[in-house]
Amino acid sequence: MLGPTPFDRSLALTQNLSDFEAQALASINENEVIDLLQALIRQRSDYPPGDCRNAIGVVADKLEQENVPYQIIARQEHQPNLVAVLGIPDHRPRLMFHSHIDTVPAGEPERWTVDPFSGSIVEGRIYGRGAGDDKGSVAAQVMAVLALARTGSPLVGCLQLAVVSDEESGGMQGTHWLHEAGRLETDALVVGEQTKNRVAIAERVACGIDLTVFGKSAHGAMPWAGENAVLKAARALIWLQDRLFPRLEARRHPYLPPPTLNVGKIQGGIQWSIVPERCKIEMDRRLIPGETREAAVEEIHQLLDEYAEQVEPLTYELFSAGDVAANINTPPDDPFVDLAVQALQDTCGEQRHLTGYVQTSDGRWFARDGIPIIIFGPSDPAVAHAADEHVSQEQLVEAARFLTLLAMRYLRKPEK
Repeated sequence: MLGPTPFDRSLALTQNLSDFEAQALASINENEVIDLLQALIRQRSDYPPGDCRNAIGVVADKLEQENVPYQIIARQEHQPNLVAVLGIPDHRPRLMFHSHIDTVPAGEPERWTVDPFSGSIVEGRIYGRGAGDDKGSVAAQVMAVLALARTGSPLVGCLQLAVVSDEESGGMQGTHWLHEAGRLETDALVVGEQTKNRVAIAERVACGIDLTVFGKSAHGAMPWAGENAVLKAARALIWLQDRLFPRLEARRHPYLPPPTLNVGKIQGGIQWSIVPERCKIEMDRRLIPGETREAAVEEIHQLLDEYAEQVEPLTYELFSAGDVAANINTPPDDPFVDLAVQALQDTCGEQRHLTGYVQTSDGRWFARDGIPIIIFGPSDPAVAHAADEHVSQEQLVEAARFLTLLAMRYLRKPEK
């Protein structure tokens, strides 16, 4: 039997927990949380193909052991979603824990120092694809729900747990579909993503923009007879970099880095002996709160038109399609944020400043619902999608305990 860890002993240093709260937090067993995460990592759910059935099965089995009711809801059989409820369904207030169980591929195995689907523990860190993004949050949220179920915490309203598939590929089989179908309604939301166990209240959203530059084809031996669209595109991109990037860097948000434009993919030409007549560039524009897709596209239009006037003739098209959701931008003085900040301080014994989430989460599909949304989870966002992805054992357990305390306080029965 293992003795108390330094983290366990730190609970005794926190003065603002009631006896019942301290008991509930202490009931979360470190080994059980770690075992759950390891089991999730070992059940592959990488996209493609994004088959999450076995991983969702791990969560379902854990909930069944504690008689926590849940539903499996699937638009496609291999991408199921799990929704569980503690308390009386639809009774208010409603708090939702949300996380995703699908992952990106592990990539080249030789880039990893451990088996990416082993859940290996090295020097207090659990390694594997999804350890942080996002199975660490899944494990922490599930264990918080179980802690509340086991202690019989008296809750008003209901606590909902949504563990979804298809986040990494857009949410059309997961959160976006469930939300549009009215299956994910809540009054306050915690989105599990990697924030190093800090409360994030804003995020940037992704906006895809395609640029196609046109030229004139000719024989590769006679390049003067054509217009090389690849070279024209390269020159135009340098123009954009020199003029657009400083503008983006000057735009500020108190909790987020500036907006960005990333040139992610270039396609041009048919074969080496033909002057290419078109070149397509796929770009990732990250929008901060207050920016829109229309304004972002128009800004690029204006700069490319300036290029055509000042440098060389340029024939091009800009195209942007697909859903661009609203940004999460919860006011820092929202009562739910205040509650979360205090609960975190009472869990970990220190004050942690609010932050923002650099990437884009499934929380964006709720951003127009008029509810407070925070993003919170263990691990560093810098290790997401990278080789040797990992999460510290201490952060994992701390996240489960924070979520337990937050739910207890948000859904607490009023004192008489």
